[in-house]
Amino acid sequence: MVGFKYLTCSLFVFAAWSPLRMDSLPVEPVKPCDEIQVSYKIKNTSASLANGEIELKFKDNKQSYTSFLFCGDNKNNRLDIKETKITELNAGDYNLIIRSKEGCTKHLTIRIK
Repeated sequence: MVGFKYLTCSLFVFAAWSPLRMDSLPVEPVKPCDEIQVSYKIKNTSASLANGEIELKFKDNKQSYTSFLFCGDNKNNRLDIKETKITELNAGDYNLIIRSKEGCTKHLTIRIK
């Protein structure tokens, strides 16, 4: 009978202090993302120089976006791009991640020749 009292007491303490109690604050549901509508224009390199360009055009031009450009060569990676024109790129394959303020993302794979 003594063991039952300890078990009952332990369960009461656990229920009173548990972060998963029924009176915990509700979690706000995640809002669905609208697809980022973007088109792009590429300027390929010439004479093997790092003069390639990617120009982005967003359908919603009032919204601000941040872009992240990744390439196989780390020296060509660019982070926190706020402009719509990315210049001085070498030839190669790039992964462009575009992020809105709300956290919605779009992934583009781009090849510059």
